[in-house]
Amino acid sequence: RVRARGDRLCSGRERRRMSEDKAKKLAAEIQASSSSETFDLAGYGPEGLAQLVKAGLGTPIRSAEMMRLTFVCGGGKKVRQKYADNLPTLFGDALKSSGFVEDRGAAASLDCQGRYKFQHDTDKDLKFVHVFPRIAPPDTPGGEGDAALSPADLVIFADLPAFRTMVAKKTPSFSQRRRALDVLKAAKARLAAIEAKLAELQPLSEEEQSYYDSSDADGLQAKQDFLQALLEEMIAAGQLTKPEQSAVLEQLQQKLEAVEAQVAAAAAAGSSKKEAKLREAREKLEARRAAVSALKPIANRPKFASEIGAVQKRLAALDALERSAKVLSLDDALKLNARPKLLEDLKAMQAESRGWFAE
Repeated sequence: RVRARGDRLCSGRERRRMSEDKAKKLAAEIQASSSSETFDLAGYGPEGLAQLVKAGLGTPIRSAEMMRLTFVCGGGKKVRQKYADNLPTLFGDALKSSGFVEDRGAAASLDCQGRYKFQHDTDKDLKFVHVFPRIAPPDTPGGEGDAALSPADLVIFADLPAFRTMVAKKTPSFSQRRRALDVLKAAKARLAAIEAKLAELQPLSEEEQSYYDSSDADGLQAKQDFLQALLEEMIAAGQLTKPEQSAVLEQLQQKLEAVEAQVAAAAAAGSSKKEAKLREAREKLEARRAAVSALKPIANRPKFASEIGAVQKRLAALDALERSAKVLSLDDALKLNARPKLLEDLKAMQAESRGWFAE
């Protein structure tokens, strides 16, 4: 009986851990949102919902525009078994605990931040909760105790489908994706170090235990492989700026020098087979270096480029108006009053266009 009770306790802890992991991954997807999206709450209970709302919606989402996040939380006979009967109520309670207010007239506008509403779509036979999250400019720093996940956390803990979406939306350039790859490599090395401590029966700190429970070695490797393949595709397609091309060439040169040293060592040791393989590897590196050298560098066009240009043009006109010696009319004064909002919009668009891991 004691063993059975222990098994039940372990099973309960395992279920809670899996619930936490599931909530953390979906929270990462929510925090990475930059436009209206839909999420499925199948299988969620009170604990998972509380963790999801706290991590995914408890802090503002960094975005240049307002959005509506739709959560599927029930439906008719075909899907009813996937959702708890009171899931919409549970989700609403979790939202209220984080300061959200129910508003049946809410819409995707800035004055509806922090609101939500319920919908039963009889055509689709599904039940939705539409959430209108709090929004902050993409470069707004978090204050003390800010629970929002950082871009590095989002990259590490998101599942592969969400990760692919993040990479496409948030890391447009080769250099940004390369830095994201470095984040994954560091995460995998940290996980390996923790596993080494476990193998030696060394105790883990709370932070290490939490990181170990939330991390997925296979998932990290899958994301690393995906990103590495994507970088190779960008090189093959010539999607490199001049600095990126120089960085790739420098890396190839370092690899060539390392292989040259290995070729010399193999020759000195009389290992003809190893020397032949190394010479073949050197030839491939030389061919790759020549191909990268022949590329014509590109100039990245930032996201919102036309919108940013239009706002900068309006601000320049306002600056000229303010410097003019003439007495301003009421219309001119109203135009100048629009400057703070234009500056705020410009700052948000510029931050959004930079994305993650920008220099």
